Amino acid sequence: MTYKTEAVAELAQTIKAAGFRVFIAKSGTYGFYTDEAGSRVVSFQFDLGGFKFSGNYKSDQPRQTGTGWGMGESVDVSASGLKSMFESNPPQWATRGAVCKLTTLAQHLATYQKSSVYTEI
Repeated sequence: MTYKTEAVAELAQTIKAAGFRVFIAKSGTYGFYTDEAGSRVVSFQFDLGGFKFSGNYKSDQPRQTGTGWGMGESVDVSASGLKSMFESNPPQWATRGAVCKLTTLAQHLATYQKSSVYTEI
Protein backbone atom coordinates (compact mmCIF):
# COMPACT_ATOMS: atom_id res chain seq x y z
CA MET A 1 0.00 0.00 0.00
CA THR A 2 1.11 3.52 -0.68
CA TYR A 3 0.63 6.35 1.78
CA LYS A 4 -2.35 7.56 -0.30
CA THR A 5 -4.16 4.24 -0.26
CA GLU A 6 -3.42 3.81 3.45
CA ALA A 7 -4.85 7.27 4.20
CA VAL A 8 -7.97 6.58 2.10
CA ALA A 9 -8.50 3.18 3.78
CA GLU A 10 -8.25 4.83 7.21
CA LEU A 11 -10.66 7.60 6.22
CA ALA A 12 -13.12 5.01 4.84
CA GLN A 13 -13.26 3.34 8.26
CA THR A 14 -13.87 6.71 9.94
CA ILE A 15 -16.72 7.46 7.53
CA LYS A 16 -18.26 4.00 8.02
CA ALA A 17 -18.09 4.45 11.78
CA ALA A 18 -20.08 7.67 11.33
CA GLY A 19 -22.89 5.64 9.74
CA PHE A 20 -22.32 6.22 6.02
CA ARG A 21 -21.79 3.88 3.10
CA VAL A 22 -18.32 4.25 1.55
CA PHE A 23 -17.16 3.45 -1.98
CA ILE A 24 -13.47 3.36 -2.94
CA ALA A 25 -12.10 3.43 -6.50
CA LYS A 26 -9.93 0.58 -7.74
CA SER A 27 -6.83 2.80 -7.47
CA GLY A 28 -7.52 3.21 -3.75
CA THR A 29 -6.73 6.94 -3.82
CA TYR A 30 -10.25 8.38 -3.96
CA GLY A 31 -13.87 7.55 -3.32
CA PHE A 32 -17.17 8.89 -2.07
CA TYR A 33 -19.72 8.37 0.67
CA THR A 34 -23.49 8.36 0.81
CA ASP A 35 -26.34 7.54 3.15
CA GLU A 36 -28.22 4.23 3.29
CA ALA A 37 -30.70 5.42 0.64
CA GLY A 38 -28.02 6.76 -1.71
CA SER A 39 -29.75 10.14 -1.79
CA ARG A 40 -26.58 12.15 -2.52
CA VAL A 41 -22.82 11.69 -2.64
CA VAL A 42 -19.77 13.46 -1.25
CA SER A 43 -16.54 12.70 -3.11
CA PHE A 44 -13.08 12.69 -1.55
CA GLN A 45 -9.52 12.24 -2.68
CA PHE A 46 -6.14 12.28 -1.05
CA ASP A 47 -3.83 14.93 -2.47
CA LEU A 48 -0.52 16.49 -1.47
CA GLY A 49 -2.19 18.76 1.08
CA GLY A 50 -4.40 16.04 2.56
CA PHE A 51 -8.02 15.17 1.86
CA LYS A 52 -10.24 17.22 -0.41
CA PHE A 53 -14.02 16.78 -0.34
CA SER A 54 -16.52 17.79 -3.02
CA GLY A 55 -20.27 17.94 -3.27
CA ASN A 56 -21.83 16.68 -6.51
CA TYR A 57 -24.82 17.87 -8.53
CA LYS A 58 -26.46 17.63 -11.91
CA SER A 59 -27.22 20.94 -13.59
CA ASP A 60 -29.43 22.05 -16.44
CA GLN A 61 -26.37 24.06 -17.59
CA PRO A 62 -23.34 21.82 -16.85
CA ARG A 63 -20.95 23.73 -19.11
CA GLN A 64 -21.63 26.86 -17.10
CA THR A 65 -21.76 25.33 -13.63
CA GLY A 66 -19.72 22.13 -13.72
CA THR A 67 -20.86 19.14 -11.69
CA GLY A 68 -19.81 19.95 -8.15
CA TRP A 69 -18.12 22.21 -5.63
CA GLY A 70 -15.10 21.98 -3.37
CA MET A 71 -15.77 21.93 0.36
CA GLY A 72 -12.51 23.53 1.42
CA GLU A 73 -9.00 22.49 2.30
CA SER A 74 -9.33 21.99 6.05
CA VAL A 75 -12.35 19.85 6.77
CA ASP A 76 -13.66 18.24 9.93
CA VAL A 77 -13.75 14.45 9.54
CA SER A 78 -15.51 13.83 12.83
CA ALA A 79 -18.99 12.26 12.64
CA SER A 80 -20.62 15.70 12.91
CA GLY A 81 -18.27 17.19 10.30
CA LEU A 82 -18.98 14.37 7.84
CA LYS A 83 -22.72 14.79 8.42
CA SER A 84 -22.44 18.55 7.90
CA MET A 85 -20.64 18.07 4.58
CA PHE A 86 -23.21 15.48 3.53
CA GLU A 87 -26.12 17.82 4.31
CA SER A 88 -24.61 20.87 2.61
CA ASN A 89 -26.05 22.30 -0.57
CA PRO A 90 -24.30 23.81 -3.58
CA PRO A 91 -23.26 27.43 -3.00
CA GLN A 92 -24.54 30.18 -5.29
CA TRP A 93 -21.04 30.84 -6.67
CA ALA A 94 -20.96 27.27 -8.02
CA THR A 95 -24.44 27.03 -9.50
CA ARG A 96 -24.67 30.60 -10.85
CA GLY A 97 -28.45 30.46 -10.62
CA ALA A 98 -28.82 27.27 -12.67
CA VAL A 99 -31.28 24.58 -11.64
CA CYS A 100 -29.24 21.90 -9.87
CA LYS A 101 -30.14 18.62 -8.19
CA LEU A 102 -27.81 16.72 -5.94
CA THR A 103 -26.28 13.64 -7.57
CA THR A 104 -27.63 10.34 -6.26
CA LEU A 105 -25.65 7.15 -5.75
CA ALA A 106 -27.27 5.57 -8.82
CA GLN A 107 -26.42 8.60 -10.99
CA HIS A 108 -22.83 8.75 -9.73
CA LEU A 109 -22.24 5.07 -10.40
CA ALA A 110 -23.85 5.30 -13.84
CA THR A 111 -21.45 8.10 -14.74
CA TYR A 112 -18.19 6.94 -13.13
CA GLN A 113 -18.31 3.22 -12.29
CA LYS A 114 -16.87 2.08 -15.62
CA SER A 115 -13.73 4.23 -15.27
CA SER A 116 -13.29 4.20 -11.47
CA VAL A 117 -14.44 0.65 -10.66
CA TYR A 118 -15.83 1.49 -7.21
CA THR A 119 -16.19 -1.10 -4.48
CA GLU A 120 -18.37 -0.58 -1.44
CA ILE A 121 -16.34 -1.03 1.74
